[in-house]
Amino acid sequence: MVRLLPRATVVMLSVAALMPPANAQQGSTITLSCNGTGKLTATAAEDSKPDPITNLGIIVNLANRTVTLHQYVLPITIVNATLVAFDGQQNQGVKGASFDLSGAIDRVTGQTEVDWMYENVGNNEHWELTCRPANRMF
Repeated sequence: MVRLLPRATVVMLSVAALMPPANAQQGSTITLSCNGTGKLTATAAEDSKPDPITNLGIIVNLANRTVTLHQYVLPITIVNATLVAFDGQQNQGVKGASFDLSGAIDRVTGQTEVDWMYENVGNNEHWELTCRPANRMF
């Protein structure tokens, strides 16, 4: 004997099958607001006073696999459940020289580190930030 499912059950199962997974509903773009400090890395620790960094916007676009920081759009090199890492060579920076910009964002704690590496080592800088989700203004 074949038992048919009630029509309501069939409709619910059909709708559930069409719904995207919960993590896909979050969207592929994450906007962050970050605060922390930046220090030159070639300066002796006792001579280096960290510069404050406040309300720095970072946009992580998982669909395009990019991170946008200031005017720089960098490719994501690693993305997993707990980490987003990025790295990219920039041809012309604010200091007038090419440089490598790399970093990592902990997706659980928001701890973020960014390194600016120039040919002139004296310009190299390391940022330590704490980022939180934010809404774009417009």
